[in-house]
Amino acid sequence: MSEAIYGMRGRNNSRRWSAAKRAAFLDMLAMTCNVRAAAAAGGVFVQTAYRWRRRDMDFAAAWSEALALGYETLEMALVGHALAGDTSETVDTGGAAPVAVELAIRLLTRHRDAPGKPKRFSGSKRVYADQDDSDRAILAKLAVIEARRAKMAKA
Repeated sequence: MSEAIYGMRGRNNSRRWSAAKRAAFLDMLAMTCNVRAAAAAGGVFVQTAYRWRRRDMDFAAAWSEALALGYETLEMALVGHALAGDTSETVDTGGAAPVAVELAIRLLTRHRDAPGKPKRFSGSKRVYADQDDSDRAILAKLAVIEARRAKMAKA
């Protein structure tokens, strides 16, 4: 690998991987789902990217999000291709090169069935209180407000 591509001398130093280069890596990963292409875009060796993913949970979550976006992009491109009645054998995903329709379908099938596939992080599930819980919480807050008002009136 050439120094010109990675902008560093000697051995690959992951501590020099700037936020901008990480963003370039994640953008390319989201466009192509290709770690090798993403590493080149981010100016690091593939092994460095994997090492960062193992060591940095935030980066690992961003990596999974980028892959999930990439697969969503591929899926939407295929849906658009089909709905447009396009009979060509390739589909444009906005990446570096068009993807063969047959290959795209195989990738999506493998992705769908893969154990541990990257999933979009949605945070914790929302939990909604029922009406009784809400009423109790509101009444408790109103009681606190009334107590403060009464205390301030006496003062």
